[in-house]
Amino acid sequence: MSLNTQDFVAPAKAQVETAIRAATIASDTAARLFELNTKTARATFDELTSTVQALANVKDPSELRTFASKAMKPEFEKGQAYVREVYEQLASTQAELASLVETQVTEFNKQMVVTMDGLMKSAPPGSEVFVSAFKSAMTGANQAYEATVSSLREVGKSVSAATATSTSGKRKAA
Repeated sequence: MSLNTQDFVAPAKAQVETAIRAATIASDTAARLFELNTKTARATFDELTSTVQALANVKDPSELRTFASKAMKPEFEKGQAYVREVYEQLASTQAELASLVETQVTEFNKQMVVTMDGLMKSAPPGSEVFVSAFKSAMTGANQAYEATVSSLREVGKSVSAATATSTSGKRKAA
């Protein structure tokens, strides 16, 4: 089997494009999280300023107790909303990166099959055992990869379900 330059350049180019895509996904997520944090910090500062001003206007202890109970409930809900937003952003990023990796693994497997078939055609007599063992190892690695990906997806679904249940339960309790 003769290999030309394109056989080496195409996979390298694909890897560079994939690395750029992964970096773009990570950068976009960082930008979204930075924006969320900036908005949250600004809103928190504005609310704190108005709360301090309102606190300064409290005249007696009973007003202070009422003021404190009213001030805490919205903050808890806002904290939950913030955590939920961060979780959703990170889950979305994880899903995009997992899809990217899955695509890469699939493409790698296709290239491996083509390469192995090409090597089989030009392999010397008696190397069938080695090639067969290599194909068997690749099949086993692919099955392990697929089992791992499936397990991670199930964990992700469980965490998402638990998060949804926990936040909806707290909203009802509040």
